[in-house]
Amino acid sequence: MSKKTIIVIIFAVLILAALGVLRFLTPEDTWLCQNNQWVKHGQPANPAPTSGCGEVNQPLVGNDRDEHGCIGSAGYSWCEAKKECLRVFEQDCLSAEKITAALAEKYHKPVTDVFVKIDKENTQYARGEVSFAPAGGEGGMFLAVKTGDNWQLVYDGNGSIDCNKIKQTYQFPADMLTGFCD
Repeated sequence: MSKKTIIVIIFAVLILAALGVLRFLTPEDTWLCQNNQWVKHGQPANPAPTSGCGEVNQPLVGNDRDEHGCIGSAGYSWCEAKKECLRVFEQDCLSAEKITAALAEKYHKPVTDVFVKIDKENTQYARGEVSFAPAGGEGGMFLAVKTGDNWQLVYDGNGSIDCNKIKQTYQFPADMLTGFCD
């Protein structure tokens, strides 16, 4: 026999021997997890496991209330100024304070004499009522639009309102203008 043939035969014998060793050293009789179910492979000595196949341990969404009851995983956080949970991408936590400050500045009154109640609000627009001290004194309605980090008053009082200007210039949503521009 040639040297090449002997080398090939030795190489083949070594591969067969390695496969034989692997066959006897690896567990054939076990349980395999396939498609989230335990499947018998060979003749396992133990019964099928009762858990761990396809289970993913993820925290329950909404199960993360903070000390105020706000659900962080749903985007809620506590707003001390409004004393409520809100989503900052839906409402401005400090809108009432900022609108109050704008009205106080406009009418040259102390902030403590200005009372604002927001009836409807989103991230860009607010509408509501304002009164001046004493509480329940003179006042009226207001519309405000958020520009940057501040709120700009576009209407306040009890008089007539330029609905076309409000709609065209500031593009207020129709539901914000109910009672103003019916």
